Amino acid sequence: MARAQPPSIPPGTLVGGRYLLGEKLGAGGMGAVFAATNESGQQVALKTLLVGPGAPKVAAETRARFDREIAACVRLRHKNVLPVVDSGVDEITGAPFLVMPRMRGEDLSQLLARQKVLEPSVAVPLLVQACRGVAVGHAAGIIHRDLKPSNLFLEEEDGVLVVKVADFGLAKVQDAGIDSLTSSGALLGTPHYMSPEQAENAKRVDERTDVYSLAMVLYHALTGSPAFSRSGSFMAFLVGKAAVPAVQQAAPWVPTELSRVIHAALLRAPEARCPNVAELELALTMSVGFEMANAPLYRASLAPVSQSTRAQIAPKAALPDHWQDLLRR
Repeated sequence: MARAQPPSIPPGTLVGGRYLLGEKLGAGGMGAVFAATNESGQQVALKTLLVGPGAPKVAAETRARFDREIAACVRLRHKNVLPVVDSGVDEITGAPFLVMPRMRGEDLSQLLARQKVLEPSVAVPLLVQACRGVAVGHAAGIIHRDLKPSNLFLEEEDGVLVVKVADFGLAKVQDAGIDSLTSSGALLGTPHYMSPEQAENAKRVDERTDVYSLAMVLYHALTGSPAFSRSGSFMAFLVGKAAVPAVQQAAPWVPTELSRVIHAALLRAPEARCPNVAELELALTMSVGFEMANAPLYRASLAPVSQSTRAQIAPKAALPDHWQDLLRR
């Protein structure tokens, strides 16, 4: 029996009276992202909920999350955050929508699918830029809660790659008080990159859950996979109270001090972990040096890890029990 195709909106539809839809770029259970053209002929990306005949009924929680994504994103203006340039509600369908610039590059998940493992000299500056975008959200009281490679977009600006943090659909807005949109026990986020405390209670997380997720993205970029990629391995990690496997087990060439920083950000206990992304960025910078951490990235530099790097074996890192151990050599 053929699977039913998800509902869509035909190309040529005018949304909000001013955005002419083109091809569908992606879709989820309730929403979709389309290429679109505004009244000035500018190419944009339009994200909307699917409503109307043939579409699944949009729960109040889903609509509220979409509205919150809009509210969160319009507050954030930074080169490392994918901005929302417009939003509204379509008068004909009643569907809310948000409009973003049309990105022409690729996200980190696509890069990793192609290159598998990145050089530290590429992976670290990518994560440093991501830290800066996430920090802007934290300064505005917004915890992302779904940081993963597919939500880190690599856009080329004047020949240089810039990381754009995207998709705040699961964000927690701290100044809104307790997260009333998240049911107790609800699993929000992506388990491969999710902190232990978020898996236990997504309502009670703070900045440190994003610190963990960013560090796990870096772990993936340096080794070829997140630490818990096998079926059931993340649940075993939660139940068994174990530590994250050493990054040098999978990638012995990862420099000692960089390994220590990664694990200081992946500590199970939030109170022992790097307290915020600013500290994570600083620790990464200190571990590899300012020049590497802030090096401009170009398309040509996105090559996979070289055989000469793979042949190196860095001194084994003494993994920290607390992030402040990084201050003690």
